[in-house]
Amino acid sequence: MISFAVLLVSLPLSQAQTSEDGDPLESYLAYQGENFLIEGVKLVDVGNGTAGDTYDVLLLNGWIARVAPAGSLEASEGTIVVAGHGKTLIPGLVGMHNHLHMPGAPSMAAEAARLYLASGVTTIQTAGSADPIGELALQRDIEAGLAPGPRIASSAPYITGPGGNGPMEKPLDELAARRFVDEWAGRGVSTIKLYRHTDPVIAEIIIEQAHKRGLRVAGHLCSITYEEAARMGIDSIEHGLHPASDFVAEKSKGVCIPSVDAKAELAVNDPRLDELISILVEKNVALTSTLAIQESRFPQRPQADDRVLDLLAPHLAEASRQRTEAMAGMDVTPAISEAYWGLLLSFERRFVKAGGTLLAGPDTGRHVLPGLGDQRNFELLREAGFSTQDVLKIMSQNGADALGLGKEIGGVQTGRRAELVLLNGNLEADPSIIREVVVVFNGGRAYDPARLIMGLEGMIGK
Repeated sequence: MISFAVLLVSLPLSQAQTSEDGDPLESYLAYQGENFLIEGVKLVDVGNGTAGDTYDVLLLNGWIARVAPAGSLEASEGTIVVAGHGKTLIPGLVGMHNHLHMPGAPSMAAEAARLYLASGVTTIQTAGSADPIGELALQRDIEAGLAPGPRIASSAPYITGPGGNGPMEKPLDELAARRFVDEWAGRGVSTIKLYRHTDPVIAEIIIEQAHKRGLRVAGHLCSITYEEAARMGIDSIEHGLHPASDFVAEKSKGVCIPSVDAKAELAVNDPRLDELISILVEKNVALTSTLAIQESRFPQRPQADDRVLDLLAPHLAEASRQRTEAMAGMDVTPAISEAYWGLLLSFERRFVKAGGTLLAGPDTGRHVLPGLGDQRNFELLREAGFSTQDVLKIMSQNGADALGLGKEIGGVQTGRRAELVLLNGNLEADPSIIREVVVVFNGGRAYDPARLIMGLEGMIGK
């Protein structure tokens, strides 16, 4: 754990009394107070060309007041001094496919919010909601300081079409589609998610109406190809290359059919991949990487670790163990081969090289949990060949820009909000340090990840 030096009357919570106003967040905080001086910390992304050196970072009332070379700043009265030596300070992660539910656990919003924040994720777009009313309520509670969690850009119910998942919305005509958008825009959501069986005509209407109302539209596609969605003006396509049906021979328009085998046959240098990338870049369509959940399909890749198993409800933890055992005996087909895994990584790397905007999120499910999945995404994007700075841009600044918050968050720069994560070690030297969260600064508070996680053992999906 990090060592803290506290000036004057600011004390660790373990030594302090509960505040007179009964602050509902107090039990999750590492220290009371809103002003902090982090001394001698390594910065990976300062945004001013000085990344890699050590700095003093002054935080006042939830904002970054100053970033200066180590040893040049002094703490004023009442400022909490944080020893950053041997630590790394990064922007809070901005997750762009970060559900508050997962299959088998539709109502874990409060628990998910705590896990996200404890893992260094300070802003999320949910990209589809199983409980949109509850999600909006949690969003309001977090904004009001009544519950711990990241800033939430909430989603409407999923949109799909005939043959799609039963609980999802299936507008059948233009009037129903426009009314759907207007209703949920009025309720305060930020995002509409198109799912696998959405009719192309309905999708185009949804996108048009959503943009009129200032909403983003994301898509987990199948019935609609990536090229079709790009030409409709969709904002982001989810899950990287994996759901793309563009390469299925003689695909019928508007029909969702399996597409993985067609992609598994592609060579890494197939020119059709670059052609698709060019269309996405030309149309300014972002691509959302969800490598953590995609990795879970591959038996030769790591599966659930002890951190995950400890948090999952007992029945889900046992199911995860059984799944891992069953996968160990699977025959490796092209669709779950190392070659196909490499193709998924390569596509995202080439997309960025071509000028595309890559976002990231874990898409919670199986053993991929809120926050922990974001941390795994960081490691997998490094594995894909991105530098540490590139990954932080993908996982912070790009998401902030997509949500219209790019001037406020996403970097360690003077004048931005102090949404920051202190890590125990050198992140550039060791990507696994992304898991070593010491303190999360968010909304003028310093959160202790251990306190946020306390009591969640065995509760996720219960």
